[in-house]
This record gives sequence, structure tokens and C-alpha cells, in this order.
Amino acid sequence: MSRFASGFPKPLKTGWSAFVLSLALFAAACSSGPETDKGKFRALSAEAEALKASLSAGATYQQFSGDLKKFSADIALLRGKVVTRDEKDLLDAYADLLAIYKDGLVLWRYKLEFAPFGFVPKGSIYVGQDVDPIVVKYRFVPESHMYQPTKQYWKSIPDDSIQIIWSNADSQLKIIENMMRYQG
Repeated sequence: MSRFASGFPKPLKTGWSAFVLSLALFAAACSSGPETDKGKFRALSAEAEALKASLSAGATYQQFSGDLKKFSADIALLRGKVVTRDEKDLLDAYADLLAIYKDGLVLWRYKLEFAPFGFVPKGSIYVGQDVDPIVVKYRFVPESHMYQPTKQYWKSIPDDSIQIIWSNADSQLKIIENMMRYQG
């Protein structure tokens, strides 16, 4: 009886271990996938920076709204052109930035639309149907008020809540910049 007949496994031959090592290296090379085509995202990157700059420069609601519509359309156009997982993640990050800017735009609109009515205290934004999900999303603490003529309660948030949203947009833009810097 040979020494290996007792149930002990036979030692691997050098050729077999080289094959396993080659297979592992091949699998690792295949899993890395194609690199991110950063050229696809140049226009979105420039638009995102322009949106940030326009807010800093004091853009009007109408100007910013128009720029945001273009940014939204360009994200939608790129949706069918992403190939890799990294490109999809990057496009999703731009979509998240768009959602943050849209939240800020809603607060801005309510600030402008309800200010002339006089019942919303200066420095506050009326919490209406469109604003309520934003209040929950960003965990703003609304203040309750009673409209005396009708005895109806309503809520407001401080108008600096918009600045918190713009700050979140800046943070999301930094995330995107890091993704662009460190992805394939």
C-alpha cells in the first residue's frame, strides 16, 4: 500500500499550483472592468460648478431655475450612456445633487411667493404641501403659528434653512469631485 492510500491528500504538483495562481490573476484582471469615461461627465461637472457659482454671485430665482432645468435635462440625456458601475454611481451622485438643488429651489419659491401676504413673519418660510417633505428630509424644526382671523394653525421654518440646503449641495459636489478624482 502506498503512503497516500491511507486517505491523506496527495501533494499538489507545481503545474497545478501555477494553474490556480494564473486563474486567480485572470479573475482579478477581469473583475476590474472598464475605466470610467470622465469625458462623459465634463459638461455635468462644469454645470454643477456653474450652479454653485451662480448662487454665490447672487443669481435670481428665475436664472437659477433655468440653469437647474438644463442640468436636469443633461442628467437625463446621460442616463442611457453610462456603461460601467462607476459611471452609474457618478451619475447617481449628480442626480442626488440635482435633488438637493431642487429642494432648495422649492424653499426659495415659497419664500418669494408667500412674503407679500404679510402673515408669514419676516425671516420665515411658510411650510406648505411642497415644503413639508423637505422639512422631514432635512429634519428642520418647524414653528407653529395661528392665523387669527380663521384660527387656523400653520407652520414655518427659518429662511436660513435654504442655506443649509445649499451647504448640503456643496458637500455633495465635493463627493462628486472625489469620485471623479479617484475612479478609474
